[in-house]
Amino acid sequence: MYSREVLAVKAAEAASDAKNALIMSLIGVFCFGFILGILAYRKAEAALETIAIYQVAQEKRSMATAAKILGILDIVLWVLGLVARFALS
Repeated sequence: MYSREVLAVKAAEAASDAKNALIMSLIGVFCFGFILGILAYRKAEAALETIAIYQVAQEKRSMATAAKILGILDIVLWVLGLVARFALS
């Protein structure tokens, strides 16, 4: 359905998005959780969407899924930290 060149570009794009999302989500656990969590979630979602549409880079699906989960965890931990900070003040 798609040419090999298009599939190669989309595979590289999905792999790059998955890797960048994982890096952002791991950094987000330690600092800037809210910002990096949202960015990681969106990048991981884009990678998963590209993988699903073009059926490329299937080996990166688990990396993108892990990044998506960690992005959600970043946001949740940031919100809990914010609530705890105001509750203990």
